Amino acid sequence: MTRKLLYFLILFSLFAGRAAGQEKVSLSGYISDMQTVYHVPDQWLWENSLHNRLDLEFYPTEWLTGTFQLRNRAIAGNTIRKFPGYAESLGDDPGWMDLSFVKDGNLGDSAGYVLASTIDRLWLQFSFGNLEIKAGRQRINWGQTFVWNPNDIFNSYSYFEVDYPERPGSDALRASYYTGNASTIEMAAKIDSANRVTAAGYFRFNALGFDIQLLGGIYQEEDLILGTGWSGNLGNSAFRGEVSYFRDLDQFKDTTGYLMTSVGFDYIFSNSLMIQLEGLYSAFAKELDVYSFLQFYSGNLDVKNLGFTEWSFFSNISFPFTPLINGGFATIWYPEWKGVYLGPSFDLSLNSNMDLSLILQYFTAEFEDLSGEKNREKNTFGFLRFKWSF
Repeated sequence: MTRKLLYFLILFSLFAGRAAGQEKVSLSGYISDMQTVYHVPDQWLWENSLHNRLDLEFYPTEWLTGTFQLRNRAIAGNTIRKFPGYAESLGDDPGWMDLSFVKDGNLGDSAGYVLASTIDRLWLQFSFGNLEIKAGRQRINWGQTFVWNPNDIFNSYSYFEVDYPERPGSDALRASYYTGNASTIEMAAKIDSANRVTAAGYFRFNALGFDIQLLGGIYQEEDLILGTGWSGNLGNSAFRGEVSYFRDLDQFKDTTGYLMTSVGFDYIFSNSLMIQLEGLYSAFAKELDVYSFLQFYSGNLDVKNLGFTEWSFFSNISFPFTPLINGGFATIWYPEWKGVYLGPSFDLSLNSNMDLSLILQYFTAEFEDLSGEKNREKNTFGFLRFKWSF
């Protein structure tokens, strides 16, 4: 069965109920416009992104639900001409089904444009009592912490992505069985664009006031993975964490494996001021060849390169100045790079479905060039976004 045929059959099943006159359908989404300015070494860059999302959901019966969600973007700016492969990266669909379309071109001598469309959710869910089976492109979120998720082996994402709150999905089959009010057993398997299979089992339960999860499986047919995660309260503070252990299947007897762990605390004061702290340790970072922060700034991250340095430390403070205005300031410290990320942000609610956001991102760190000389890199990004939801 070809991918196009499979794609057609899934779409047909999504709308078959409608043809029979049995449908219950809802449509939602948003339109946003974001102006971006980049100051990277020795140059200023700019782009404007018009972003539209359509979420179509249907409920033909009590035991069947489905969704079709489409992400459309029209991007124009000199970034497209400055970075070869920019358009191709937007059309690089990591899923087994290639559900992305990209067209690009030039705008004068210095700028270009990209039209990109991606189906990032396309699934059917069958419910039979405590059992749910979901098939298709979906998000499988097993993460517990805020910035880095070593347990999120199916669809990792970049914390620095400011215009994709839905996060990427996976072409997967998942079965969930609810064994109690606070306990779940899941089995999930996905296949990616390189035909690699990731399959794992997950058990979540509550003990001593904490939600605890245990997981194990095979990651991209390369590694055995074992992991655990938790979330709960220590006094008035939220305490959460994740641990994942990877061991190469081909060199199982010759290696000791790789450990990743993230731990975080959240605290909200009586005046609604919130403080977040989180740290990450990644043994994979020792083997990364990093010469610029821009290597990992965007794109589809693998869980193994979530940590750019062996240790990373995050903090964030946020405060609602008024019911309509919220401000925040995030930092990340990379000790091995002598580097830091600074991220102030402001969100203004114009009305119930219109928002205005200002986001700044500043990075500075030391990297070694090919000659072994260390140089300090500085990057500044600014984002101004208007968003209308419907």
